[in-house]
Amino acid sequence: MKTLFLGGLAARVAPRIQARMTEKIEPSVLAELTDMQRLIPALAEAEIVVGHIWNKDFPEAPRLKLLQAATAGVDMIDLPSLPRGIALCNVYGHEPAIAEYVLMTMLALNFRLLDTVTDFRAGSWAAHQPAGGSPHGEIFGKTLGIVGYGRIGRDVAKRAASFGCKVIAANRSPVADQGDAVEIYLLAELDRMLPQCDALLVAAGLAPETQGLIDARRLALMKPTALLINIGRAAIVDEEALYTALKGNKLGGAALDVWWRHWSPAHPDERPSRYPFHELTNVLMTPHCSGFTDGTADRRWGDLAANLDRFVRGEPLNNIVMRT
Repeated sequence: MKTLFLGGLAARVAPRIQARMTEKIEPSVLAELTDMQRLIPALAEAEIVVGHIWNKDFPEAPRLKLLQAATAGVDMIDLPSLPRGIALCNVYGHEPAIAEYVLMTMLALNFRLLDTVTDFRAGSWAAHQPAGGSPHGEIFGKTLGIVGYGRIGRDVAKRAASFGCKVIAANRSPVADQGDAVEIYLLAELDRMLPQCDALLVAAGLAPETQGLIDARRLALMKPTALLINIGRAAIVDEEALYTALKGNKLGGAALDVWWRHWSPAHPDERPSRYPFHELTNVLMTPHCSGFTDGTADRRWGDLAANLDRFVRGEPLNNIVMRT
């Protein structure tokens, strides 16, 4: 079965995926999406495409039956331009790593860990109680609100509950199994949830109903000591409003792993925001790497290979996002 690994990510991981497959495919690899001389014949022949990007100007793919995204998010796939009669699937495996990142940043922000370590290395005993230091925080007994109660949200809830946190969540659709959350709100009820939160995790996908969801008005509903952690998509949070709230100490702090601007080979030094978040001492900044672990890779590429095997054998697919 002719399988095209399309785009830089799919091209890099193609050998790892093929090594985990049990069924035979006829693979080809094309990293450069703008190479039309190769893209036109490759898509004309492909029955399977592995990749997380589909542009509306892509040439026809008349034989395509499966688009297997190499990521969980499908927001870089132009859904209306997909060929008719195909299945679009995604892949996960990043939940444990991202859940650990969330708990790590909650702890680091509450403990003022980076400031304390940096100051003490420089010779300051300011965090020491006998030296007049003020106590740092803890997450035991705190309320964590989760926006987007999917796979990541549930994994975070499980870990946060084990630390003694109260977990509440808001979700786009009704949730039958609350898991470790004690209360679930619909997004329309988000204003009721926000004032309760000592920390707010944004773990939702980007969609019309989540674009700009956390704006200046909603940030003002939160406690001035509250933390905001975003591992979902940057555009869910209003960029200017968040910067203004953090700079003005209207929020206690933030941990941001997703950004409004992104690295590219053409712009390797791109700043992640038009605002200088890097100047704020109450912000932890990471370059969209919270799920980037060896464990994630093992789970993700193993699951993706297994889904390709299922497709070749004519078995039901996992993680179907949609059928066109």
